[in-house]
Amino acid sequence: MARVQDAKSTLQALARFGGEILEAHLRHGNRLAETDENHNMLQTLEHHRLVWRIGDAEDLQLKKVLVQFLDHITETERRRYANAQVSQLWQKLTDLFGDYKAAKKRSAFGDIDRLEGEIKECLAEVIEDIRNAIEAFGAYINTGFAYVTDAELRIRENKRVIEQADKLIQLFESFKLSELAEQAGSDAFLKRLLLRYLPATLESSQKDLSYSLNQLRKMLVRFRENQRLSKLVGAFEAHYINHPGFEPTIEHIDFARLPEAFNTVSPFTIRGFGDIYDPVDELAIIDLAANARTVGNSSEPEQTIETAVSVNFDVAGEVEIEDSDPVEEAIVELLQLVVDGALGEQTILASDALKSTGLAVERADWLQALAAEIDVLPDSDRECIEISFHDTPDPVYLDNLYVYDIALRYRHAQ
Repeated sequence: MARVQDAKSTLQALARFGGEILEAHLRHGNRLAETDENHNMLQTLEHHRLVWRIGDAEDLQLKKVLVQFLDHITETERRRYANAQVSQLWQKLTDLFGDYKAAKKRSAFGDIDRLEGEIKECLAEVIEDIRNAIEAFGAYINTGFAYVTDAELRIRENKRVIEQADKLIQLFESFKLSELAEQAGSDAFLKRLLLRYLPATLESSQKDLSYSLNQLRKMLVRFRENQRLSKLVGAFEAHYINHPGFEPTIEHIDFARLPEAFNTVSPFTIRGFGDIYDPVDELAIIDLAANARTVGNSSEPEQTIETAVSVNFDVAGEVEIEDSDPVEEAIVELLQLVVDGALGEQTILASDALKSTGLAVERADWLQALAAEIDVLPDSDRECIEISFHDTPDPVYLDNLYVYDIALRYRHAQ
């Protein structure tokens, strides 16, 4: 009698605290928090040996036998492995379809009625398992894995659920409408089941599962970001604990140990664009456009007109003598001196020739004018001049050469 009374009191305790026990099983990973509100419930469950824990700091957990009983009554295990269950039921349905078609051929009406009932019942189980699987993933979304406290374990749990969802999506995609129509054939009973009820269930379930999967992936991204921030905050916390009074400044950065990418700055161009649709910048843009138009109209066109007016056409046969350029005359005399062979075997530098002329000309302009005059010489005269450039490479761009002098020498005929 004592055993019966103990069993009855245990069942009464389960009935009394059934809501809290189910909440712990479905929402908190079979854990019962030790609070003032749960004090009486925890004492009762401990008395009936329905909970356990190792350390005093840990929360009480439901015993395995109770968890298995809760799994059975809530069908958690069935929903968790719904994809395998559906596959087995579909294989059973396929066998029943074969028996049903064989009975139709033989006109075995008794077997036909029996098989129709079995097919309906089996298909109803398939639909129920599919819906249960979707409801299970909806429960995962609602809980947000709150029963898992560690961030790393929560990420693993999320990944595992996403993998299960992917398998269920693959299972739904395996039910092709063409294969269902082929399986139904011309039988009205099978058409109603396979082309009406089952596709409608698959379509609605696939939409719900896709939504749940998307939410789970967003949750995984948020978990990873929280994990990264937790590690960052933990690193700062550890550094402050190990180095009391630490104040981060730019002087603490060791640039020699930084990666090369942080020490190298690539050039970039900053361009500004006016917003022509913004009324705030309208006056500034108008002034800018007006100034640009004035500068364009006041410089070059007027000079062009003056130059055109100053042209004198020699109608009466008059000859106007232009003023000679002293730089050009000096270069012509220098080149003629070299072409005539007056220098003999000697070499003359353009810089020395510039000094002897006494002209106030920059060396760069003198060298450029000399090179241009050499280019326009007749071929017979150019063959008599041996030219060598004195240059130096640019320190940054080695392919560029800076010419600082030109050496001229008479070239004898070969």
